Amino acid sequence: MIPPPEVAAPDGIAPPVLPAALPSPEPGRPLVPGQVIYPIDLAGALRLAGARDLDIAIARARVAQAVADLVHARALWLPSLFLGPNWIRHDGSTQIVEGAVRQISKSSLFLGATGALGQGITGPIPAGGPAPVSGTTAVIRISDAIFAPLAARQVVQAERAGVASATNDALLGLAEAYLDLQLAAGRLQIAREAVGHAEELAELTGSFARTGAGLEADHRRALAELERRQVEVEDAVGALEIASAEVVRRTRLDPRIVVAPIEPPESVLRLVADDCPVDDLIVAGLQNRPELAQYQALVEATLVRLKQAKLRPIIPSLALRTSAGGFGGGSNSFFGNFDGRFDTDVNLFWTIEHLGLGDHARIRRSDAERQEAVLRLVQTQDLVAAEVVRADKARLAALRRMDRAARQLPDAQRSLELNLTNIRRGARLPGATRPIEVLQPIQALVQARTDSLEAVLDYNRAQFRLYHAIGRPPLLPPASSTTDAPPSNPFSMPLP
Repeated sequence: MIPPPEVAAPDGIAPPVLPAALPSPEPGRPLVPGQVIYPIDLAGALRLAGARDLDIAIARARVAQAVADLVHARALWLPSLFLGPNWIRHDGSTQIVEGAVRQISKSSLFLGATGALGQGITGPIPAGGPAPVSGTTAVIRISDAIFAPLAARQVVQAERAGVASATNDALLGLAEAYLDLQLAAGRLQIAREAVGHAEELAELTGSFARTGAGLEADHRRALAELERRQVEVEDAVGALEIASAEVVRRTRLDPRIVVAPIEPPESVLRLVADDCPVDDLIVAGLQNRPELAQYQALVEATLVRLKQAKLRPIIPSLALRTSAGGFGGGSNSFFGNFDGRFDTDVNLFWTIEHLGLGDHARIRRSDAERQEAVLRLVQTQDLVAAEVVRADKARLAALRRMDRAARQLPDAQRSLELNLTNIRRGARLPGATRPIEVLQPIQALVQARTDSLEAVLDYNRAQFRLYHAIGRPPLLPPASSTTDAPPSNPFSMPLP
């Protein structure tokens, strides 16, 4: 088996070890000469998907980005430091303090540091001092410093729920790809079994034709059936290789390899109890689906931003700049007089943006974002409920098909056995069964096996979809009680 990474199996899902109506899948048997088939099981595939899926990695990277934004928002209260010298040179007209305009030539040099709130600093102090470091204003909006971290914290929660959502989707995608692989493996087994029966039929009809007890036409018809079954084997091999490529892609294994499932194709998985009421399943989905937690956090973030927009004109802003260092200068012919210097500017003010129209537009936009987030939350709730109901109905329909197929399959097997026995015992006797009449039981057995296989895998697929729809709540150990259903690996699960 391909060794999975040393990580825990998602939610404790264990691989089923079950009897099956079909022979073992023989995962090491080459599909074509020289080809190596690598076995893989469901639990190992799920571990690989949970550890290597790129969508999960992207979601985790988004969490890291949101955490960085939260740290940045919390740091709005802290000043920024600007270090480095500043040289000023002026030649020409200037207005002195008394008001007169004179022609002067001067220069000054500031060596030190400036600390300012916000992302920049104010202009230079009259009569000298450090020049502005950037074009922005050294202003901290207290409303932003209060509410930005609250909104950023909700965004972090939303992105963390996004990781759970990506994990949920990745495991469902891998499970469905694995079930497609099991379907292909099962159809290959059915096709190979049918080839064996067709070869036996061709041998019987040929023997009867050679001895005169049968018709050559029957032999030719049996050979045509054999050819058809051999083509089905080739088609099944191609389908298995295609399904393998999808499993390999989702588990990020070597894309050149071919994998085959270890579990028997007709193994039954029960992740959710068959008798669980649909109302309880819907409630479980609404409580556990990570998408709902994600949108709920985004709604909370929009509520914080709306409150921030409404209080923005009311809460004052603060501008602060402090600089300290050595300052000196003089006329162009003289440069000196260095001494220490310390300057501080503090301003507290209120802003009515664009005569209030800008503030009103900001409030309207924040309210529209809140409405969109609420509508998306409601939309997701409806989607979750619909997915739960759809998966539950599909599960129940597949369960009914499984019960019917379980009754039909033994009859088809027994019919083939009795026909072969009658042919061998009644050879050359009056009224004996013609060998070609075994053709219909062979076809009936193929159809019965296919119906049983598809019903079981549709049931397993519905189980995984339902488990995904209710948000993958923790599983309990396998239940000890028995049921009348086909052999399975029953799981039970707590529901609200």
